[in-house]
Amino acid sequence: MDEDTEESDDRLKNPHDRFVRRLLGDTDHVRELVRWQLPAEVVAELDLETLVPAKETFVDKTLRGGLSDLVFQVELAGGGDAFVMLLFEHKSVVDEQAVFQVLRYMVAINEQRQRNGQPLCCVIPLILYHGVRSWNAPRRLPELIHAPAAFRGYIPDFDMPLLDLSGCSDAELRRESVFLAYMTLLKYIRRDELPERLPEILSLFHRLLPPATALESIETVLRYLVVGTDRVSRQELVTVFTRVMQSEGASAMPTIAEEWKEEGRQEGRQEGRQEGRQEGRQEGRQEGAMIGQVLAYQQFLGRPTSGEEALLAMGADELRALFQQLDAEFRKLRR
Repeated sequence: MDEDTEESDDRLKNPHDRFVRRLLGDTDHVRELVRWQLPAEVVAELDLETLVPAKETFVDKTLRGGLSDLVFQVELAGGGDAFVMLLFEHKSVVDEQAVFQVLRYMVAINEQRQRNGQPLCCVIPLILYHGVRSWNAPRRLPELIHAPAAFRGYIPDFDMPLLDLSGCSDAELRRESVFLAYMTLLKYIRRDELPERLPEILSLFHRLLPPATALESIETVLRYLVVGTDRVSRQELVTVFTRVMQSEGASAMPTIAEEWKEEGRQEGRQEGRQEGRQEGRQEGRQEGAMIGQVLAYQQFLGRPTSGEEALLAMGADELRALFQQLDAEFRKLRR
């Protein structure tokens, strides 16, 4: 399997990662995230209209899967050749090593720039976290490296902005913004409150999604709800979705329903194959044990040894009958 296939498989196994990548594939959402989370004086130095996904991969295989396509470059508002890299790292669970991982990304980006003959640049990292519990891992490298105070001057240090959705109030997320509707969905996707919050979240999408992209966006939301949570059943999801989304939801449902049917058929075939293999292995183990016992009985009773190949060639019923006959004779001698 090549590296691209491995990376693709990893993404398919993580619906949260796939959803965030899809979300941040829209540079308007990235701009809104930057304006929302970075200090005003930092945002003022950026020309966000120039923000685009970085063309190059800045992380090696050991770092890949975190954010190789979540790196964006943006020019400075004052012009000139200098520009800033905005680095997004998505997390759905607290990662104690996140700040060190981000440092490796920052170094990898500037190493790549050096190889390209470009000057070093500032890298602004941003962690997007939507776990159930609040983030409690270090956000600065000196917090991660335990050393005497006298050594602090030798430890790299930088700010690591963190968007912890678990700490965002519903009032803050309820503003009229498609981006914040996505953030609200991320916040509740693995929480027990999801069924209660789902109608309100879907209502936001219904009101705010632009007509030109509404159906595609709705299908993305629906697929994420199907694979990203176990807090609502598919039937509950269909009921709420079609009621809230009205005509748009109805348009999306046939496509998704067909995918569910195909998914069910695939799962059924897979389960059947697995059960068949399991039953085959079980039968094989039982047959092998029986053959071994027959050979042992024949040797003990002084009978001509059938040979393993001859026993393997027997039908299951014939082998079982031979085993039972020899077993009965052996038990008689043991009395």
